[in-house]
Amino acid sequence: MKQQRSSSVKPLKTLVFDSQNKFMIILMNWPNIVGKGNSKIMMPLELKQKTLEIALPNNMVLSIASKFASLIIKKTNLCLQNESVSKLKFEIKPEFFKKIKKVKTETAQKVQAISEEEIAQKKQELIDKFGLNEKTAERAAEIELLNMKRG
Repeated sequence: MKQQRSSSVKPLKTLVFDSQNKFMIILMNWPNIVGKGNSKIMMPLELKQKTLEIALPNNMVLSIASKFASLIIKKTNLCLQNESVSKLKFEIKPEFFKKIKKVKTETAQKVQAISEEEIAQKKQELIDKFGLNEKTAERAAEIELLNMKRG
């Protein structure tokens, strides 16, 4: 004897493959579909009538994403295990993406110029003490004097 299903209970297959659930599967697998880095600059918005709408922050990302549209469709359909997406619709929506604040870096302190006389004196000390050649001693003298002036 077959049991009658209540009209409010949908079979599992219907639940898994209705549009909202397909979209949830896309959301959960988005980094696998477009790549981890791209998932931060591309956001799926809606799946409607085999068209996946994707938000992008700017035109530069749009130009790159449009080149990979067929690959995104292919990977999405592989993820869904059927041909649920046949077209992509890209929308520029910068408000959906987190702005990264640029951190100001401290500028290096300006160091007083080192005189030729100071360099020559330090260079001679290094040659006498370590037996360095002229060029090496000069560079080492410059570095040591700069470090001393920086503190």
